[in-house]
Amino acid sequence: MKIIKFFLLLIFVVIISIFLTNIFYNSYIIENTYTLDMIVKVGDHFGLNADADAIKFGMIMPGTSSQRSITVNNSATYPLRVVILKSGYIADWVKVSENNFILKENGIKNIIFEAYAPENADYGNYTGNVDIIFKKTLFNK
Repeated sequence: MKIIKFFLLLIFVVIISIFLTNIFYNSYIIENTYTLDMIVKVGDHFGLNADADAIKFGMIMPGTSSQRSITVNNSATYPLRVVILKSGYIADWVKVSENNFILKENGIKNIIFEAYAPENADYGNYTGNVDIIFKKTLFNK
């Protein structure tokens, strides 16, 4: 009798776990992810790079900064959470104007990226990546 109760309890726990996992997964599922390269050149003068195939900050001198902006939009019929993750050599050099925010349905937001080259940065090309992740929201919060 104890074995039957144990197995019934086990089955109940498994069913509840599957149910809760399904709710969590559907609430926080990643809708889409975009990865962009970030590139900055440190040199002895300033230079611009207006190419749109990456976040290119151009050439900056040590101790100075450069800004680039991108526009993110939500074409879904429900709100999405936008999370921005930086990686690579210049990840610590780059500040993002806004991160981990809710973008309403059909919403558009301009995000500014600012790269700052430390005073002791050597001349050269430096790179990194940025992942822009769109997730479904839980209770629109």
